[in-house]
Amino acid sequence: MDQHCIRLEQELPNVVEAYHLFGSVSIGAFQEGLSDLDFVAVTSRPLREREVQVLEQIHRDLEQKIPTISLDGRYVVREDIERLAYKDCPYYYFNSGKLVGIDRFHKNSIDAYQLKQYGIPILGKDPRTYDYTVDWDLLAQNMKRNIEQYWMNWKRKVERFPASLGMLYKGWMIEWGVLGVSRIYYSIREQDMISKTGAGEYALQHVPTRWHRIIQESIQLRSGSKKSLYRSRLQRRKDALAYMDYLMKECLRE
Repeated sequence: MDQHCIRLEQELPNVVEAYHLFGSVSIGAFQEGLSDLDFVAVTSRPLREREVQVLEQIHRDLEQKIPTISLDGRYVVREDIERLAYKDCPYYYFNSGKLVGIDRFHKNSIDAYQLKQYGIPILGKDPRTYDYTVDWDLLAQNMKRNIEQYWMNWKRKVERFPASLGMLYKGWMIEWGVLGVSRIYYSIREQDMISKTGAGEYALQHVPTRWHRIIQESIQLRSGSKKSLYRSRLQRRKDALAYMDYLMKECLRE
């Protein structure tokens, strides 16, 4: 992060006015090698094409230099984020050393909530002072749409060959699916955000015991443990997919 801020000031002087961290690092859940470093950089004006190219080079360099931590960031214009209460706004989105493209910042999104509730000011104003309020009814609707448009499609994809083999041998796919939907379940019910491990622990307290083994397995996978609670990888995969199906329906019913 220090190197990122130094490069920004050296190569784009007086362009970035504020720099905020949010996401896992802001709630004490950052895991090196697993978590991205989420940030919002606020610029004084819209970026020129040449300046975007400079940012692309900076992100490529940092990804190569520090491959264990990827920057997951948004560059948004100060005037736009200050009007977020009234209208959504565009931003340049970078992830894993690459420019993903131009996305839009919505005030009723989990990113906007995280920034306002848990954002850490590194440079410039405190993000908690931005003048917008998240409507949790709308945010919950957006999360349910995410289940329908992303998670259900992801589940269907990994049920088919050859992606189905990945879920047999790649533990990260098990914990990604199980803890990913558990995190949405927590947010819809509690109107807050939580780490993936915390979401798994929450689910253990609120879902039938039928699902406890696959949740505990996913928590162990997230922690880096090589010890499995399953003798059969095929059964583990079946339980993960069945749990996802069960919990996504529960989320949509909330």
